[in-house]
Amino acid sequence: RGLGTDGIHEGVSNPSFCSDELEIVEGSILGNHYKVEACLGEGGFGIVAKCRDTKTNQAVAIKVNKSRPDILQQAKLEIFILEQLRRLAPDAANIVQWNGFFLDRERVCLKFELLEQCLWDYIRDPNNRRLPISEVRPILGQLTNALSHLGSVGIVHADLKPGNIMVVNRHESPVKVRLIDFGLACPASAVIPGHRVGTVGYSAPEVMLGLPYSEAIDVWSLGLVAVELATGVPLYPGNEYYDVLKFIIETQDNYNYNQQRPENGQRLFVSLIKGMLALDAHQRITPSEVLRHPFFSPGLSNRFPSSWFSYRQPAPQAPCGRWHYPELWCRPPGGQTGSLHAPAQTRLHKTAEKRK
Repeated sequence: RGLGTDGIHEGVSNPSFCSDELEIVEGSILGNHYKVEACLGEGGFGIVAKCRDTKTNQAVAIKVNKSRPDILQQAKLEIFILEQLRRLAPDAANIVQWNGFFLDRERVCLKFELLEQCLWDYIRDPNNRRLPISEVRPILGQLTNALSHLGSVGIVHADLKPGNIMVVNRHESPVKVRLIDFGLACPASAVIPGHRVGTVGYSAPEVMLGLPYSEAIDVWSLGLVAVELATGVPLYPGNEYYDVLKFIIETQDNYNYNQQRPENGQRLFVSLIKGMLALDAHQRITPSEVLRHPFFSPGLSNRFPSSWFSYRQPAPQAPCGRWHYPELWCRPPGGQTGSLHAPAQTRLHKTAEKRK
């Protein structure tokens, strides 16, 4: 995983670790009074550590950035974004609580609340695969609420995926979630066309093609997260942009549901996903439109029928041989692609042709 504050949870902590480059080991003291207890995540930027505030005895998560000039600059940009987000109430906005930063020698350290478990681990639990509608709906609603709040302060998250979503109370129902990791976030007014942000498999087409992008990329990513919650598997699990783009071309707008036993919840969920995964970013629905969608109406059935989901291997010519995908979502590759803004569609096909 590409870690920013990714993995801020106790479930995968590694108490016996060290970071030679950062000279941090279990028991190290950061900023005079934060004692390192475990490693929660590691990436090119540095590490995220579970620490104990020796003054208050409170457990916190601290992102320790390396002192390289490029990482230092990225840390400054992240602090700028987090300062903007301070205008939002974390609970109301479903975002992680940031508690400031400090310097440890030449390293920038960001302090966050310590959260329980990331959504990736939550849905990998055998008991939580293919979440029922009673869980998908509140999780999707909370994350859409987070995007709506980010939009109110003009911020694009740019790396929305299950690993950057934390479950706050996994033993309660419905679970509460918060969006974390603003390491790739940027002001909507300052996006850089051609700057490929995010994670392969969750990036919007306009990002993969190097086109100008906006807050709409977060809605695309959230649509894919919603599918993964309902099916237990990623919709586009490729390792390269080409693989993902080719599969998008072959399946776009071919989402379907069990025609033999259709339920209103199925129809509405598929309708919502189609709106969130519109290839043309200008046609993609907005967070406020997501929340107004009939899928969120109180009278909707609180379950997905067990017969809704079935799996099969893709055809041998599929771009990634290890893909499994639910028949609910994708009719066999080769059907008509969905509507798409013409220049973008041409570019998608040219990208695919180049690699053949």
